[in-house]
Amino acid sequence: MHLDIDDKIDINAVLEFATERHKGQVRIDGTPYITHPIRVMEIVNKFKHSSNQNIISAGALLHDILEDTYTSYREIIDRFGLEVASLVMEVTSSGYVPKMIGKQVYLAHKMRYMSSYALIIKLADRLDNINDLKNMPIERIKKTFFDTIYMVSYIENKRILTKAQSDIIQAIRERLEVINKKYNFTVQNFVTDSDLDQD
Repeated sequence: MHLDIDDKIDINAVLEFATERHKGQVRIDGTPYITHPIRVMEIVNKFKHSSNQNIISAGALLHDILEDTYTSYREIIDRFGLEVASLVMEVTSSGYVPKMIGKQVYLAHKMRYMSSYALIIKLADRLDNINDLKNMPIERIKKTFFDTIYMVSYIENKRILTKAQSDIIQAIRERLEVINKKYNFTVQNFVTDSDLDQD
């Protein structure tokens, strides 16, 4: 269903806002942090085509802004509307729950119940992260590799996926194959039936 608010969202204004709020933050390779949300938006736009494209694109550009900057949920509502703010809130991780149950399990369960648009953004975020592992310690690469296997396996087993979501997961799996050819990780049965049934 098309939301009229989509037509009123100025993506350039969203990008300018996100750039200003992430100013001074860098990725592990030293590049400005804003390059990551921009790439996530590009992945979303590559795989997902919607009458609400501006809402999804804005959500992608702002997906880390509540976690990593001083921006508030109320401010996003005031600037870009409730639809965008709600989408950003959906993809924002809790500050303490991941520490209690483990980020891998937390994210997998969170993604199971996300809205379709939010899951698209979260999968695009994961795809960009595994595409951007250069200059990371080998142990972090290994953890990201196995965490990603767990998450995509869990999602595939626990919810019905749209074509766009399935296509991003396929791209994630193809990237995991490339990573494993380089590092030759020992892939075991890291996702058990009991893992997938945890609720």
